[in-house]
Amino acid sequence: MLIGGGALVLVLTLSWRLPALPMALGLLCLAVRPELLLGGTIGQQDWGVARTLLVLGLVANALRYGVRRQANWPIAALLAVLVLSPVLGDPPPKLTPLLMLAGFAVLALPWAFTNVVLAPGSRRGYAALLAALPLLSAVFGVLVGLAEPTPSWGFDGSFEGVYRFGGALHNAEAFALLAFAGLAVALHETTRPGRPYAGWLALINLILVILSGTRMTILAALVLLVAYGSLSQALREALQRRRWFAGSAAAALVAVVVIYWPSLQQRLFAADGEGVNMSGRDELWNFYIEEFMLSPLFGRGLGVAYVAGTDWLAGWPRTTPHNEYLHLLVAGGAVGFLLCMAGIALWYRQLLMTVPDNDRPFLLALAPALGLQAFTADVLIYWSCLGLFAYLGVMLTRARAGASVALPDPAPVEEPAPAAPPEIRRTALFRPEP
Repeated sequence: MLIGGGALVLVLTLSWRLPALPMALGLLCLAVRPELLLGGTIGQQDWGVARTLLVLGLVANALRYGVRRQANWPIAALLAVLVLSPVLGDPPPKLTPLLMLAGFAVLALPWAFTNVVLAPGSRRGYAALLAALPLLSAVFGVLVGLAEPTPSWGFDGSFEGVYRFGGALHNAEAFALLAFAGLAVALHETTRPGRPYAGWLALINLILVILSGTRMTILAALVLLVAYGSLSQALREALQRRRWFAGSAAAALVAVVVIYWPSLQQRLFAADGEGVNMSGRDELWNFYIEEFMLSPLFGRGLGVAYVAGTDWLAGWPRTTPHNEYLHLLVAGGAVGFLLCMAGIALWYRQLLMTVPDNDRPFLLALAPALGLQAFTADVLIYWSCLGLFAYLGVMLTRARAGASVALPDPAPVEEPAPAAPPEIRRTALFRPEP
């Protein structure tokens, strides 16, 4: 008990003195899962070390720098679902109040990052870490794969003979979300001065997205590239200044697609060559649509994914519908779904109005990419996607403390200022916003 208590005191002290430390360690754990490296079987919805450290980092930053006093509409909508679904809906018998709270906590965490004031001036460091996480996970995955009796190089082969890169996560879909987040962060950081590494990391992360073989993430990355290139003049100017880099990147991407095409082709098309390969999602979605119809108005409760999937097929590894829209429909019904969609829209609008002008094209391009990806991925549940939401909070930091944290008024100057004309004297009462 003494050792454990001392360790707890040490962690809390370091978190208070260095609020960025638990946040950085939590983000690092997104790429190199301690549970998996130690032989665990943790799933995407389990809480884990990464979420614990990220919450500790958020609390430490909130205590040191404060919170933004603005409504968090997605969390408010989830709270409404948490209350309404058990009372007016039809929760499964196995869905306990504790599991409902766990489901709420998992879904609420992504939206919390933009309400906490992170360390002023920390954007450069956080962005560099987020952009480098996929490469770090890939290196660890290769090293672990080489240590196996039959070296896998970080690729996992399926029963169809398709090879997908999963890095240190041993999960191609989770790795794809991590690489997509790294791509988005690195791509946007290329428009900011003093980031010469960002373009190279964006190229590496895009290659890793392709090698993951995750079809919708590849499409979402393409949408992000096209939309952001169309909306951001700063990105276009950066590419024009580095035409040699743009040409080399295009050639590298073509080479990767050509080499990886045999596996990607099997991922895209059905075995008989007719139609798109759904990878069992059609059957999975049909099951969750039936679950939704059991309580179409108020749903079956947050955390329903913990128990519903096990009722469908014993030992089935998927505990979510593989579709975030369907997941919210099953959990909250039509009422909860509309509340959550409205809350997310209001939150995104609020974010657009708060960020600097250079960040708005990025947010506008990110919205359709994430919205598309949510059709076949658990972007709110997978731990590896939390880095992208953390970056949205990082975007609100400022280089000076006074720009992020309200400071007391300065002491009055003893020497009187020279008299000003009447029209200037009237406006001098209003100090500009920082």
